[in-house]
Amino acid sequence: MHTIDYSADQLLRRLFSVSGRRDPYPWLNRLREEHPVHRTESDVVVFSEYATVSAITRDPVFAVKDATWLDEHLLGWRDNAGMRLFYTSPVVHNGQNHQRLRRAMAPAFVPARHRRLTQVMSRELENRLDALGARADLHTDLTLPMTLAVICEVTGLPVEQGVRVYELIQPLLGLLDPYVSARKADSAHEAAVELEPYLSALVAGSRRTLRDDLVSRVSTLADEEAVPALFLALAAGFDTTITLLDNMIRALLAGAERPVAPDANAVVNETLRYDPPLQLITRVARADTTVAGTRLAAGQEVMALLAAAQRDPAWFTDPDTFRLDRPAIPLVAFGGGAHYCLGAQLAKLAATLMLPALSRRYPRMRVAGAPQPNNRITLRGWTTVPVVLEP
Repeated sequence: MHTIDYSADQLLRRLFSVSGRRDPYPWLNRLREEHPVHRTESDVVVFSEYATVSAITRDPVFAVKDATWLDEHLLGWRDNAGMRLFYTSPVVHNGQNHQRLRRAMAPAFVPARHRRLTQVMSRELENRLDALGARADLHTDLTLPMTLAVICEVTGLPVEQGVRVYELIQPLLGLLDPYVSARKADSAHEAAVELEPYLSALVAGSRRTLRDDLVSRVSTLADEEAVPALFLALAAGFDTTITLLDNMIRALLAGAERPVAPDANAVVNETLRYDPPLQLITRVARADTTVAGTRLAAGQEVMALLAAAQRDPAWFTDPDTFRLDRPAIPLVAFGGGAHYCLGAQLAKLAATLMLPALSRRYPRMRVAGAPQPNNRITLRGWTTVPVVLEP
């Protein structure tokens, strides 16, 4: 079959289109194969091979686009409540300031807490499995409520408020995408107008009654740091975990051969390679540097296509196939270096608990229809995952 010749910018536009958001991998593969390094019309250098993407995630010469950068390149962002909340969170800080904020949040995610979190996950998982019918939406009926229960336990968010907070966070996550429309910016602003005062009140209340949860830990920070930090923990915890669980189920159901008792760790790792929740990252060079023979000046914006890198045939045999027998190669699914995802272990823990329980109860589970995408590019996921459950 004839393949239409597209320029690199045309391939990027198709990647970011509605159909590309549903299935980005044909466009990601072509970008990596035909244009592994590309300078876009808007002067962003895009990398898509594993070796270069992996290097960018770990190299401290590449910084996130922080408030100083935004003040110069995104005028008026502070007037949008959604942008102000998102772009002042720890994910857009660099250096010592980022390390300080991360240290305040890290104790809520340490392995020492996993025993308690395992109990919460297991209880919620069994309760939700008991309530499933013959046909179900695993996103709405299982992965979302299970994750909400766990994140509420980690953060100290009241369980009864979990669904509403999750709903308000969704428009804000669209701000991670490379191109944000005016409509998406307005939606993020409206969501933050409701969300920010609620999180602020939660932090203020926690200062009066300290507990061993994330709200209490960030409450030691000033309000202008505590509220964005809490928002980030909720946003990253919700969607990273839920999307990993949804993608894991979808990949297993789509496979030609489904193991009766799959190795949960192998399934999680392969899901993270095959269809990662975080599809790309953007960075800015702090100093002049060279990547893959391309000279980058200080201040140059770069985009690293994580999902393309993890299907690089130079590193992964038969990369477009979901396989559980792969040798261990470090993945870039959760980023790397100082900005490695704080909730990565929590997401993996949830996945390794859910898979055996689901496989044991419903070994003949099958797809019941096409899932609905969340229409995002960077944190790409689903709003429905319909299945038929058969014991």
